[in-house]
Amino acid sequence: MEIIPQDSAKGRNSAATGYKKEAEDEYYLKKIQELVNQKMKLLAEQQVKEESKLKPPIEMKNSKPMVISKRRLEEFITNEMNGTDLKLVLKKILYESDLRKNQNRLSMPMNQLEKNIEFLNENEKQDLENGKEFEVGLLGPRLGLHNKSMMMKMWKLKSTSSYVLKTNWNEFVEENKKDLKPHSEIQVWSFRKDNKLYFALVYVDENIEF
Repeated sequence: MEIIPQDSAKGRNSAATGYKKEAEDEYYLKKIQELVNQKMKLLAEQQVKEESKLKPPIEMKNSKPMVISKRRLEEFITNEMNGTDLKLVLKKILYESDLRKNQNRLSMPMNQLEKNIEFLNENEKQDLENGKEFEVGLLGPRLGLHNKSMMMKMWKLKSTSSYVLKTNWNEFVEENKKDLKPHSEIQVWSFRKDNKLYFALVYVDENIEF
């Protein structure tokens, strides 16, 4: 009968215990991450619901955002930006959550996009569907190009998915704080420059010509 040295047996037991502990740690870390992901999704969904219950746009006293004509926007994009393929993506109410510093993002719910709008190419669609993000340029209400790119991403929620502009959004808001007011309705337009995607956040009045 083979006698296993006591030290060797202890070593094997210790190794087995170590492997078991590592497996348990990995299991609990995975569960924690799943709970965190679920909590983040629930918070995002709750935020969308709260925004949908807010009051419609109201006129803000002492607030005069820059309003331009559609013709002015088209001429600026074409002649001064050398841009192409200008499209209206959506008309959006700017909620307080869009302007809070702790959010640092602009949400563009897909169920609020203009009907039959196609502003993404196939590679961009695929990247967003796969959870990737990419850089986009952004013009403000006074047609100034922000000096830092935004990152575009898709949030997939139960109620509706949203496109999101993030990363440098707070700086953009600070730069355009005279025009970006809570409860105002702003238009988001897309265009291309050297095949790169850009957006313009503007107040367009189609009743004025210049």
